[in-house]
Amino acid sequence: MYRVLVATLLLALYVSTTTSTTWQKTNCTTFEHNGKKLPVTDKASCRTACEGKGITKEINGRLEDYKKKCEGSECQCLKAANSYEGVCRDSTYCSGGNVAVISSVFLAACLAYWVM
Repeated sequence: MYRVLVATLLLALYVSTTTSTTWQKTNCTTFEHNGKKLPVTDKASCRTACEGKGITKEINGRLEDYKKKCEGSECQCLKAANSYEGVCRDSTYCSGGNVAVISSVFLAACLAYWVM
């Protein structure tokens, strides 16, 4: 029965850690596009990074979506109404991803306990 618990926990951990996309693993402070360094540290540099990626059309007066949480930043570009293209996310950005990991592992543990 312990094998079921261990397998379930490993599967939950694998799924929860492999769901982020490439742009979310790109640090904003070291962001580069086409060999050009475009570090993202504020709203203005987020806009510059969006323009560097070729996204220049504002939607309802907005082009960039810059957020700073904890010690990190996140930058996304508005491509259409409610449609974003990610640029970067610092590893120190607090996005609530740890909540997903913890809840997945907790759910897996509960299911494994129920099966035993």
